Amino acid sequence: MQALFQRIERVAPLDVPVLIVGETGTGKELVARALHQLSARRDRCLEIVNAGALTRDLLLSELFGHERGAFTGALTRKEGLLALADRGTVFLDEVGELAPDAQAMLLRFVQHGEIRPVGSLQTRQVDVRLIAATHRDLRTGIALGTFREDLYYRLRRVLLEVPPLRARRDDIPLLVEHMRIEVNARHGLGIKGLTREALTLIENAAWPGNVRELEAVVEEAMILRAVGWIQRDDLTDRVDQGRDDQSLVGANALGEAGPRTAGLNRLQREALRLAAERREVRRGDLMVRCGISRELARRELDGLVKAGLLRRSGMGRGAHYEAQEESSGSAV
Repeated sequence: MQALFQRIERVAPLDVPVLIVGETGTGKELVARALHQLSARRDRCLEIVNAGALTRDLLLSELFGHERGAFTGALTRKEGLLALADRGTVFLDEVGELAPDAQAMLLRFVQHGEIRPVGSLQTRQVDVRLIAATHRDLRTGIALGTFREDLYYRLRRVLLEVPPLRARRDDIPLLVEHMRIEVNARHGLGIKGLTREALTLIENAAWPGNVRELEAVVEEAMILRAVGWIQRDDLTDRVDQGRDDQSLVGANALGEAGPRTAGLNRLQREALRLAAERREVRRGDLMVRCGISRELARRELDGLVKAGLLRRSGMGRGAHYEAQEESSGSAV
């Protein structure tokens, strides 16, 4: 996280597009807000759009605006957020959900700073810094033809990767204490903290929903306890206790150098990234991600299984490797 903070501070003053990647609930919006606050545009607005929460027509209207009668329900003219955020910042979350025509319009904006409202023949120049985020692997989308390669490279002039909570367990006590102070103040509670047993349970949990899930669990337990100390029994029914010891944690979850990954090649590191992102990696996933043959993908994944860095499916918890057989569709 310290490395991420340093990259944010370095990139924020530079007027370039940034692509933030990371699992759901890791705090990608907080990174976008930090980039805006540390930039020269901090006194202008920050507009936030979630591409995954809007239909195609509503998203195009939200970003680019529309003319009256442009589509069913467009009873008046509307200014888009890209125009309203002139000289400010727009954070486009879940950019991997964009429809093809929306991708084309966004590409033109990123390339030339031009926008054209839906239903209009006129273009307009705007000065907006675009920050995009996604939990999807856009490179897989490129290989499958669902995401434009030219747009991907325009968006990722700088790539910031937010690690999952399981990769930074040392942060959990700090996050919990921050949440305790905020929740106490918000609801007028008197929670003093967590017992050692309760904190140990939280530190060892899987947290597939990352910081967002942690926050929900802590707040619910505090509200129901109201005063005193949070006990282990206050959490056992709410916490996924299946800690993923066989999946990569710490720096290794991001495919970076570590004692167990020092001798790995590029393909094996990519496989571990997929395992960290999805909690499993299939042979076909690695073939698409790296553009390699089925046999080469099998050899690389088998090597990771032998090294103890991946498990085959059906052999307990942990990041596992499922090799999909073409003939029967069964997983190995």
